This record gives sequence, C-alpha cells and structure tokens, in this order.
Amino acid sequence: MQTDNDDIQQASATATDTQPDKKQRRQQVFIKVITNLCRCILAVTFLFSGFVKANDPLGTQYKLQDYLTAWGITPPDFLLLLAAIGIAFFEFALGTYLALGRRRRLTSRITLAFMAVMTLLTIYIAIYNPVSDCGCFGDAIILTNAQTLEKNIFLLIAAIIIARHPRCMARLMPPKIDWIITTIAMVGIIAYAIYALYALPPIDFRPYKVGTDIAEAVNGNAGMEFDVTIVYEKDGKQIELTLDDDDPDSTWTYVETRRKPVENIEQKLINLYVEDDGDDITTDIITDEGDIFLLIAPDLAKADQGAISRINELYDYTTQHENIEFYCITASPQKDKEQWMDHTGAEYIIYDSEERMLKTIVRANPGLVHIHNGIIVNKWSNWNLPETFPSEE
Repeated sequence: MQTDNDDIQQASATATDTQPDKKQRRQQVFIKVITNLCRCILAVTFLFSGFVKANDPLGTQYKLQDYLTAWGITPPDFLLLLAAIGIAFFEFALGTYLALGRRRRLTSRITLAFMAVMTLLTIYIAIYNPVSDCGCFGDAIILTNAQTLEKNIFLLIAAIIIARHPRCMARLMPPKIDWIITTIAMVGIIAYAIYALYALPPIDFRPYKVGTDIAEAVNGNAGMEFDVTIVYEKDGKQIELTLDDDDPDSTWTYVETRRKPVENIEQKLINLYVEDDGDDITTDIITDEGDIFLLIAPDLAKADQGAISRINELYDYTTQHENIEFYCITASPQKDKEQWMDHTGAEYIIYDSEERMLKTIVRANPGLVHIHNGIIVNKWSNWNLPETFPSEE
C-alpha cells in the first residue's frame, strides 16, 4: 500500500515537472518563429532596397546630393557616386547575410546599429523636412518622410528582436556553401550597378520609360496645378522666387525654372517642360511626327566630352533627312552653353529646361533619347551611344 502511494506521488511530481518544460518549449518555438519572421522581413527589405539602388546608382547619387545640399555640404560627384554604389552593396550584402543566416551574431548587431542610425536620421528628416522623400527605395516605391519614419521604427523593432535572439535564426545552408553564395551576390550587385551606369537602369521605374507616349502623357497633365519657382544667382548665392514675386535687378543671373506638380508624392507624372527664350515649346517638340533625337545634358559644364564625336556624327546624319530632328536640352546657364558650342563645334539648337526633370528623363550627362511619333523608343547613356541610325537598323 505504501508502495502504491509512493508511485502516485512520483507520477504527480513528474507531471508537475513536465508542465514548465512544455511551456518553456512553446515559448522557445514562439521566439524562433518571431525571430525568423523578423529576419525574413529585414532580409527582403535590405535586398530590395540594395537592388533598386544598384539598379539606379545615379538616382541614388542625386538623392544623396539633395541631402548634403540641404545641409550645406558639396562633395565631388565621383565621391557621391562611390557612396551610392557602396550603400547599395552594403544593403544587399546585409540582406544576403540575413537571408542565409550567415554570421548570425555579428550580422544581427550590424543590422541593429544600422537601423538605429537610420531611425534617428529619419526622425530628423520627418521634423525638419530637408528633402521631399527619403529615396530609400529609389523610384520604385516613393514614401513620404512620415511613412519612412514609420517603416524604420517597425524595422528597428525587428532588428532588436533578432539582436536579442541571434541563435534562433535558422541557417539555410552549411557554412561551406553559403560563403560562395554571399560572394557571388556581392560581386554580382557591384557588376549590376556598373552595368546600370553604362547602359542606363535595366528596370526603369521613372515615368519617362521606353514605350511612354510623351504627347499623351503630357496632355494628361492638362489642368493640373504646378508650384513654379524661378531661380536666380549672383556671387554664388541663389534665390528662389515665385511668380508673384518681383524680378530681381539686372545683376542677378537667371538659372532655371522649377515646376513641381501639386499632387500626392506617390503619383508619378510626366512633368516635361521645354522653353526657348522663355517661351514654352514643349508641345511643338513632342507632337512632331517622325523621329526626334533629344540630347539631354542637365549640366553642360560637367558633361562627358568623350561622346562629342559620336554626337556630332548623329547630328550630321539627322541634317540629311527631313523627317529627323535633333535638339539639345539643358539646364545650364548661357555661358556654359556658349562654351559647349565653342568647344564641340555644336550646330544643333539648344533649349532650356529644369535640371531635376532632365535627370529624371535619362540617367546620364549627356544622354540621348529617341522619340518616334511622340513615343519614347530608346534611350542611351554617354557610354553606349547608338552605332546605327533609325534607317540603318
């Protein structure tokens, strides 16, 4: 009888001991699930963010330039371009490490540190609004500064979770294999960014992509309101005036006219505007039938002069055909236009437009856009100008 009582007490004690074990195991499973979910969200975010930056390194450079200009910093363009490619490389590499579960403890700490810095930065941007959008996903997904802050807070929480439980992140592959994949990924993203510089972004998220009917798109913007700002410069200082402001005295030099659509930031619009001595000639250009070549040069003073010979050959060819027109569009001041014409022997007409819009049309300086019957049929950077002309293709 005593033996039976001992057995009952022992069984009761065993059952009691197993309850915490089951609860603890459930907690461990829950932590692993949440940690790996956070890891997947961070990995996808960094892979996508790094990819779109590598897909358009000049676009990333322009965004960095916007930030630094707002802070009164003007580094050389080549340093900004290297920084743009470096950011794309870092984010894509970090996303790859997270996805594979490689170097889990170190990777999770780097992720947490990076997200902490980015969250602090976006708090500042959301408060002071130095730029209109963060540019974290390029032109693929445009977020307001407030939306960017919300996103980064969410990602920071995810980074805190994986930093607390790095060992819970599952390895997808053995260490002998995952280092090969990470190496291929890192070399590949650098090669992809270099190719995007050479041949323009392979995936064009901007509104001026190949196949766009420019005439229809511009007419679709009819009736929209625009914020118009006129920029003047004197002694290295620039001022921005609205249409309601009086023009400055003759000592100020006209720089550019900026036209920003009064629309939601998420909406991508064709904001094409070309002028000749202050007259809007946009419609005259985009409604021409036949072939039009637009040499887009946002800044002639910094334009690649290695492409001059091929550009002049193309222009000479267009003069021999009545149905082909050739124009240059720039945001450069008159003195830079005159220097360009003197140095290159350019005989083509040069029109004016806004620098930001020209940088949006084609990621090159200069770049070439081929329009046929109002439709963009091709675009080239200064590195890969066409070897054949329309009638020769």
